[in-house]
Amino acid sequence: MLWMGLGFWVVRGLLATGAAAAASDRPAVDVPAMQEAMRSSKEDLLDYPSSAAYAHYLAARVASEEGDHRRAIQELRLALASDDGEPALVTSLAEEYVTVSEPDRALQELSRLLQHASGYAPAHVLMGRILLEQKKYASSAEHLNKAIKLRPEDPDSYLLLAQLQLERNETDQAVKTIERQVAANPDRPIGYKRLGLALADRRDLARAEQMLKKAAQVESDDFEIWTGLAQIYQSSGRLSEAEKAFEKALETDPENRDVLLAIGAVALKAGAATRARAYFDRVLYLSREPEYTVRVAFAYLANGNVAEALQILDNAREQSAAQPRLSFYAGLLHERLRHYLKAAALFAELPTDSDLFQEARIHQASCLSQAGEHARAEELFQAAIKDKPDFWEAYAAYATALERAGAVERAEALLNDAIRRKAGPTPAPELFESLAGLYGRHGRSKLAIQILTDALRKSPKDETLLFALGSAYQRQGETDKAIAQMQQVLAVNPDNASAMNFIGYTLAESGKHLDRAEKLIRRALELQPDSGAFMDSLGWVYFHRGQYPQAIGALERAVERDPDPMILEHLGDAYRSSSKKAQAGDVYRRALDALKAAPELQESPGQAQNLERKLKMLSRDTADR
Repeated sequence: MLWMGLGFWVVRGLLATGAAAAASDRPAVDVPAMQEAMRSSKEDLLDYPSSAAYAHYLAARVASEEGDHRRAIQELRLALASDDGEPALVTSLAEEYVTVSEPDRALQELSRLLQHASGYAPAHVLMGRILLEQKKYASSAEHLNKAIKLRPEDPDSYLLLAQLQLERNETDQAVKTIERQVAANPDRPIGYKRLGLALADRRDLARAEQMLKKAAQVESDDFEIWTGLAQIYQSSGRLSEAEKAFEKALETDPENRDVLLAIGAVALKAGAATRARAYFDRVLYLSREPEYTVRVAFAYLANGNVAEALQILDNAREQSAAQPRLSFYAGLLHERLRHYLKAAALFAELPTDSDLFQEARIHQASCLSQAGEHARAEELFQAAIKDKPDFWEAYAAYATALERAGAVERAEALLNDAIRRKAGPTPAPELFESLAGLYGRHGRSKLAIQILTDALRKSPKDETLLFALGSAYQRQGETDKAIAQMQQVLAVNPDNASAMNFIGYTLAESGKHLDRAEKLIRRALELQPDSGAFMDSLGWVYFHRGQYPQAIGALERAVERDPDPMILEHLGDAYRSSSKKAQAGDVYRRALDALKAAPELQESPGQAQNLERKLKMLSRDTADR
């Protein structure tokens, strides 16, 4: 907080020097600034501060800026010893107490102050803020409304009141509060921007757009306003408007790499590949950091441009041989595309001193296992666990590799042993998820449900466990329970894209409520646009509507991102329904080969046999023609 009595010192200094200066030597006087200084000195101080109080106040400010808030509190206490009850000093002290997480002491100081200085607006604002953080909405609103009456031109009280109203789901009232703020200070429509961004976070996009557009009319060069509008346009599929809004943001900050990435992704999605490449090339020119290279690559991948994604990473690796992160992310991409030996070789490039080494070794072992090199994979898993026995993710991956190699009993024993060693108030959810998945794939779904239910008693809001239980119910054929379980996941985390996709896909499988299914899946794709599984779900909605061309388009994009056996099977079904029997046969065989290489990818019992039946039916249909 600024020193509220500073206006007095400024005015006194001007008076002391002004008489000695000739009129012709005087600079132009900023009359509004002087009036504001004089006004604030009268409103904010009951008495002029003493020089001793001011010295301690300055020392407190220095300490606060250096992060030593306890020393700042001591200095403010000393200042108040000279000027007891001075409102600005007390309010500054209360603010320091908030900073050191002592809000109750702050409230005590402010309450005492307001007993004899009830007209001091900053104290009401701070009191309102603390009470808002404590969810004491009625008391907070009382202080904030008082502050607005005392100082209607100050935006802080309006902004806090609007935040309070949003937290109470009183969106219309929040809009009215911000309209009052702008009316009181039309040259500073900060409320439009703040409320617009807050509404966008709450997915109230229509009102968010309205607020941000009003803000842009006054502050046409504000970076946050234009990026906020661009994201709203992007999420609602208005790609041309999104690109224009991002361009306005770039006028303010032309080298902002995040915006260049975003506008490149929008251009790519709009089919403007040349413009997209120009934006992405600019990102890569401005930054040699591996993370930005990877983000460009994954922007291409999210749009189904797999070849371009691989080329970006390969080119970057050639130019920066000493960048382990590039090898790691390139490995992830090849692993995702089922290029297992290539991925394993990339993961092997990471040096032992890299912070990604342990994770890379687990991925390397998994890829070797996927490629059938089980002995080498097991060596790597055992080395990883020996080096870091508490790296619980390694056990789940190791168990999957053992299952893949046919050692199901060893996989079960490994997981049970790890669960026993991790026993405590916070079990490792990935271990239970892995064990439940193992049981489910081998006809023991009831046992899977039991162990997950037991684990949830200790961690009832763990998203991984909740999701795994929903999957276990689905394997058991209890679809209603599975959907209800995923609703619990969304109750814990409304933005859990996987749970949205699960519900949407399950509804699509039933052929019912397809509009609701599509809405959920599209929201999941907004959150994770590069997911092949989510794109597969969208294709499956089209398939059950009988929209086979749209289904084929979506499923082909899904396979490009993730050639999973089930996605391949879905694409084969869409081809077959469109009388493209040769293409259907090709993808069915690819799905069958993938399942033979990785049985744990089986979505349901008998999936491989079902694929074999479909291939036989295709052969019979072809022979009958």
